[in-house]
Amino acid sequence: MYSSEIKNQAIDLHNRGTPVPEICKQLGIGRSTLFLWLQQNDSNHPKTIPRKEYLEKTELERLRLENQIFRTCGCTPLSPLSDKLAAIDQYKDRFSVYRLCKTLEVLKSTYYHHSLRSPEKTQNQLMDEQLKPLICEIFEKSMRTFGARRIRIKLRERGFITSEKRINRLMKELGLNAAGPKPMLNSANDRQYKYYPNKLKGKFLTDAPNKIWVSDITYIKIEGCFVYLCVVIDLYSRKVIAYKVSKNIDTDLVKRTFLTAFESRGHPRALTFHSDQGTQYTSYAFRTLLRSKGVTLSYSRPGTPHDNAVAESFFASIKKEVFRKYFYTTKKAVIKAVEEYVEFYNDYRPHQRLGYLTPNKVEDEYYSQNKTMATSE
Repeated sequence: MYSSEIKNQAIDLHNRGTPVPEICKQLGIGRSTLFLWLQQNDSNHPKTIPRKEYLEKTELERLRLENQIFRTCGCTPLSPLSDKLAAIDQYKDRFSVYRLCKTLEVLKSTYYHHSLRSPEKTQNQLMDEQLKPLICEIFEKSMRTFGARRIRIKLRERGFITSEKRINRLMKELGLNAAGPKPMLNSANDRQYKYYPNKLKGKFLTDAPNKIWVSDITYIKIEGCFVYLCVVIDLYSRKVIAYKVSKNIDTDLVKRTFLTAFESRGHPRALTFHSDQGTQYTSYAFRTLLRSKGVTLSYSRPGTPHDNAVAESFFASIKKEVFRKYFYTTKKAVIKAVEEYVEFYNDYRPHQRLGYLTPNKVEDEYYSQNKTMATSE
């Protein structure tokens, strides 16, 4: 039984960035014990926000804004329509028209029809009011994905000639925001197709470590952008032997990840490296690097993610057990979360495919058995 002093000291060392093996050696505790303490102290996880808390915070901000609208305009959804329309006219410069209509339960088309009948408006104001419902209609039909450029094209098809700058301004007044940035994913469709052989052919079992490695890339959303996680996994033990996190999804990311794995495993010979046909993996620079190391290349067929099922399975696990529970705001926080999960995945998490052993345990048993066999011979 460990004292609370040792437990607090272990958590403090971990929060200061001390590697897990060093903490265990210094305090004389097992990794599983440390992981349990960290899990119990999870509420103090640095630079992460529990997903439930993040959603509750967003909902709270929406309710606060609605309450502010109610207090300011003195109307409720039960007020007469004329009062609500007058309130929207009066406070549309303080709150977006979209939010006012949503809160007071007024159809935007009803408000714009009312606005178009209002007297003493300039020609530009009248044109703005004419464009707004059309912009809303086009935006909704696009499943809220069209920006000013595409809306401008659709307006032109209807005979309305206007500028992207004006549409951007009107969209801002309406509170319309197109879907956020999409992550750049691996794609073999960005180039003319070339045949690459699949030497793995769905055979996910091998008889020794360092014979076949598999690799893939996924993305994690952080505040304002995405970061990309590349991993290399040994097919024998399902162990994650290298990983890198980067803001760029390029050949350099997969090269650095492979070289880290290759160095840490002692430059294995007769190695096969399997991945999908993403442009990072099929680039000339990466294929040249692997061939210079005597590594055989193998690629999944286009459009068949199950050809790389082991890497996909790891990504499914880390997303379910980590990335869907927390919202990360910085690349540094993501790196720390991945580091902790890889330690947990390799050393503590039982794998059904491995007979409920951990990857480290499987490799330890393999090398122990082979050492015994070599001694007996």
